[in-house]
Amino acid sequence: MNNPFSLDFGTEPNLYIPRHAEQNNIISTFNSSVPSTHMYLILGARGSGKTVLMTSVSHELAKQDDWLHVDLSVEKDMLNSLAANLYKKTQGKFPKIKFEVSIKGVSVSVDKEEKYSDIQLDIDNMLETLAKKNIKVLITIDEVINSQNVREFTTYYQHCLREKLPVFVLMTGLYKNIRALQNNRSQTFLKRAPKILLGALNIRRVAKQYEEIFKIDEAASFEIAKLTAGYSYAFQILGYFLYAEKKTTVDKDILFEYETNLEECSYEKIWEELSPGEQNVAKAIASLEDGTTVKAVRDKLKMDSNMFSTYQNTLIHSGILTTTDASYGRLNFALPYFKEFVQNHI
Repeated sequence: MNNPFSLDFGTEPNLYIPRHAEQNNIISTFNSSVPSTHMYLILGARGSGKTVLMTSVSHELAKQDDWLHVDLSVEKDMLNSLAANLYKKTQGKFPKIKFEVSIKGVSVSVDKEEKYSDIQLDIDNMLETLAKKNIKVLITIDEVINSQNVREFTTYYQHCLREKLPVFVLMTGLYKNIRALQNNRSQTFLKRAPKILLGALNIRRVAKQYEEIFKIDEAASFEIAKLTAGYSYAFQILGYFLYAEKKTTVDKDILFEYETNLEECSYEKIWEELSPGEQNVAKAIASLEDGTTVKAVRDKLKMDSNMFSTYQNTLIHSGILTTTDASYGRLNFALPYFKEFVQNHI
């Protein structure tokens, strides 16, 4: 039997733990007769399952007769790609629908302003045609960044909202990238879009998967699950190494491979993306006992409350830190063995 766990990032694995609450919330909102929003932004640390959730939602909606799904890449001309995909996918799923458009910008290279004018008119015509047939369009965009392509698309999306065109958008991204995008003067409307911050998976659900795959008892599976801290990528790689080595307990060899893979494939990139100030805060937290207080960290850094709050909020919204005990503001790392990883940088 093939290993059911996956080491890949950014794909839907064969075996994963669904986030039913988040998925059902998005689908029910988008299917509402009067949707409260036409866009959701999914945030979280690398490996937290953002793409998996987005893919699950798109697959469920695409099964419905009144939905058309288009996936766009931030690396391409997104309006051009949207026009081409709308035309192609409509002919595949709804062959009786005919568009009276030229799709000029798709294959003909013209002046940029003229091209986008033509493309937007063509997309408008296609969306208006779909709207008459009560067909809605779901657009998914993975790993959004603050680029010209993305800004041009989101500006057009805002136009779709004004014109009441049947467009719904689901985007994933890192907190810093989303923040940089919505802080543009023309993109501030994105601040109003609901954001779903993916935290830890339910440990009981993680344990249940391990119990079923490895045929072990509940107590043993729970001990393995706790090592993942509910981090989606950790769930995959720990299961992968156990399955590959035909083991049902985490010995020192499995633990070494597990920690090393977390560092090499996830944590080093996460660390590189932190600012020097954020790294210093993380180092201070790692040097203190688990569940240290905000005051203890601030005292160690000799940092005022306002500055520390900025770093703390960024680390929390990036999925790196978690806080408990509102009375004292106790801090812990949200990712398994991230404290040990940071200690290696001190």
